[in-house]
Amino acid sequence: MPPFATLWHALRHWADETPARIALRQGERAVAYQDLAVKAEDYARFLRSSGVQNGDRVIIVGLNIIEWVVAYLAVMRLGAIAVPANNRISALQMADLVGLLEARVAIADERHASLLAQAPISVLPMEKAMAVAMSAWEDLPEFVTGEAPALISFSSGTTGEPKGALLSTEALCTASEVFRLFFRATSADSTVVIAPMFHNTGFIDQFGQMLLAGGETMLVEEFHRKEAVAAFKAAPATFVTAVPSVLRMLMILDDADAVFGPARTVLFGGSPMPAAWSREMLERWPHLELVHGYGLTEFGCACSFLPPEMITNFGESVGFAAPFAELRVVGEDGRDVAQGASGEVWVAGPTRMTEYWRRPEANGEKLFGKWLRTGDLGRFDDAGRLFLHGRRDDVINRGGEKILPSHLECLLAELPEIGYCVVIGIPDPVLQEVPVAAIEIRPGRAFDESRARSFLAARLPAYAMPAHFMVFDPFPRIASGKVDRRNVRDAVIRTLEQQSANSGGSDET
Repeated sequence: MPPFATLWHALRHWADETPARIALRQGERAVAYQDLAVKAEDYARFLRSSGVQNGDRVIIVGLNIIEWVVAYLAVMRLGAIAVPANNRISALQMADLVGLLEARVAIADERHASLLAQAPISVLPMEKAMAVAMSAWEDLPEFVTGEAPALISFSSGTTGEPKGALLSTEALCTASEVFRLFFRATSADSTVVIAPMFHNTGFIDQFGQMLLAGGETMLVEEFHRKEAVAAFKAAPATFVTAVPSVLRMLMILDDADAVFGPARTVLFGGSPMPAAWSREMLERWPHLELVHGYGLTEFGCACSFLPPEMITNFGESVGFAAPFAELRVVGEDGRDVAQGASGEVWVAGPTRMTEYWRRPEANGEKLFGKWLRTGDLGRFDDAGRLFLHGRRDDVINRGGEKILPSHLECLLAELPEIGYCVVIGIPDPVLQEVPVAAIEIRPGRAFDESRARSFLAARLPAYAMPAHFMVFDPFPRIASGKVDRRNVRDAVIRTLEQQSANSGGSDET
């Protein structure tokens, strides 16, 4: 378990032991550990004077700025429940979120305060987090530890009813400890956060890990390639993490050496890294340790890791259970399947959510004793490595033949002109579903569909061949940086329907 009872205990430890060491950077701004602890405690006192009490839900919405982190730490210090909110949702969605949470207050930066305009809630300025000064005699409550609720994290999906995973204080701290342990992080380590801070990647995998280790975190306000490279140049990172599509964007930049040259470890997850990309990365930066991770919002993120020595030969695997985690592959009867057989992945451990906030029907579907049903399909190989095959509802059923999108995506990634690829299933009146390959082209390259079909034909059964290829420039993405597969699917269907209408007929598959 973690060496500290809470993330706050880690902050206080480093504030006492290494008060002048830099904890946070943002552009040219820098905050040392002692100053971070003082500012967060001052803001906690301010929040208490504003009526925030133990157990109250406090929404935090804004860009990746130092004040966001101060507000986040201050809410935790009070024993209130932090709710990092997606800053890309609409005002109406935010109002619904406020109602679901019955939130006490919201803390918003100037750019996003308008998101709360339709919500019946007090909005406190995030920018005040570094400016407020409160009297030290204004008491703060005792630290809240153990199973007390600390955070509600909403998954990064784009449709359906919002589901917020409630994590305890212990689960939140342990989730970051998983990363510190596995990646051997010390006070000499550093990271650059290019994912939104409201995503687990930002506040658990990166900032939480560095806080426990006494390392340094650089914040990029909002991901743009130019700003990201500037941040890596200003504060070289030993720990780099992103979804494969974002890593690919960075790899093909002229300044890619500034990102990957100083790094020790690169963690990717959210989807498989095509073997061609991993090979290219290791050829260019052979010192790197590449790690494939698998995680869920409902599990504090990390469920498993594939060690770097296995990336070359087993890169599609998500590896073995993360520290403190247990994994199963379960059949429709609720029993473990045989080694090599496919089933649903279940996970258990101290980082698992307590529940979905006020979603009892969803809790009943997801939680079975200590186990969390992930909804992901997978299998174990003879060495115990876990391989994922997509979501239960993502497998394409073409006339009774099952097609795994991830397999096609990895094959297409071998083509040098393809920057990124998503394979989705669309309705077909005869075959039920057919696969479509949506692709992004690398800058300066051209896509040759006949070449792609010939390449796949030598490696796939005929039924798995994409019915169509469609180029996107660029792909729509969700907050975590992953491609928005639902949005892509809708766009593909609209485009094909329009093409059919314009031709005066229907496509034959």
